[in-house]
Amino acid sequence: MLTWKKIIGHAEIIRQLKKNSVARKIPHAIIFSGVEGIGKRTVAEVFAASLLCENLNGGEPCGTCPDCKLMKGKSHPDFYVVEPEETKTARNIKIGQIRELQSQVSLKPVQAERRVVIIDGAEFLRTAAANSLLKTLEEPPGATIFILITANRAGLLMTMRSRCVTINFERLTDEQIKAELSRREIDNAEKISIISGGSLGRALKLAQSGGYEMREKALNLIERIYRKNFSNEDIFTEGAQISDWTREEFADFVTYTQKILRDIFLLGQVELYNPDFAERFGKIKIPEEKISEMMKIGTDVFKKLKSNANLRLLAESYFLRLKLV
Repeated sequence: MLTWKKIIGHAEIIRQLKKNSVARKIPHAIIFSGVEGIGKRTVAEVFAASLLCENLNGGEPCGTCPDCKLMKGKSHPDFYVVEPEETKTARNIKIGQIRELQSQVSLKPVQAERRVVIIDGAEFLRTAAANSLLKTLEEPPGATIFILITANRAGLLMTMRSRCVTINFERLTDEQIKAELSRREIDNAEKISIISGGSLGRALKLAQSGGYEMREKALNLIERIYRKNFSNEDIFTEGAQISDWTREEFADFVTYTQKILRDIFLLGQVELYNPDFAERFGKIKIPEEKISEMMKIGTDVFKKLKSNANLRLLAESYFLRLKLV
């Protein structure tokens, strides 16, 4: 059931959205802005349900009317979602997706009094798609509410931002994340909450996909390279182990390595992705230009992961290039 009660944090935002849904005074376009994994999409879906519900109760969707049942079944004809499509090189929202959306919103709502559109990952709008959407936001259909979800508001067109009301979502507190992880009986809840960066999504990924251990493995790699304790035989051994991983798992490993390199590069200057590793980072004295080159290698690996490159060979090449920088 789509309900405000299950959302973690964001109490003031929820209070205002409930108030707006009861008064039926809603801007035609809203931006939900904040880091990944803090519940923006969930809030957007519950808000959409409240806007479509026939028997709204103090801003809470009733859960029993035809509109609520259709929302629960993800089949409401007046609820439309646009998400980035994966390509070999990037994630994008293409102009074809926006044109299909525009054809939908040009029609009257089918079931409810209004239509609600969520564009999740709005920063991934390609230029043509963004300009096309802008025209719709400038001359919005009267019965449609747009919710643009983004982790990078600056990545949206300035003219698009000016047409929308922005709601900024704060990071969750360590205590909120710890409580939720504990409720789910996840081990290392306190440690994971500290390094989650205020993102429950990141915390769950660390806990459920081996990320907590993989992050340690990534730092071990950098430490061994720094100490020159990473032989070619070690490279082949690591490559053989990684051949049993999925491409997504190796991509996660490279991501953790990139974030560790970034933390080492900016230690003492910014908030760290991995604050619990700060003491170990302080012992790694890699020149800035070398860290930059190592991070460029990681970026190149991400591109090659989109192709059909052999995973073991790609991993061995990655380790060897890091070692030789």
